[in-house]
Amino acid sequence: MKHAKVQNVDYFKTYLSLVMEHRDYTLQEAIDFMLASYFYNNIELYGVKPREQFELAIQQLSA
Repeated sequence: MKHAKVQNVDYFKTYLSLVMEHRDYTLQEAIDFMLASYFYNNIELYGVKPREQFELAIQQLSA
C-alpha cells in the first residue's frame, strides 16, 4: 500500500497548504485534489485513522 504509515494532522495540513500555495487553489480545491491524488477518490482507502486526521486538518485550516 502506497501510504501504509498513518499520517497525522500536521502532515495533512502541510500537504493541503502546499497544494493551495503552489497551485493557487482554494481550500476546497486542495481538498478535492488531495481526495483524488492521495485517497484515489476513496476517503476510506487507508482506514479510519487517516480519514479522521485528514478531516481534522481540514477543520483546523477552515478555522
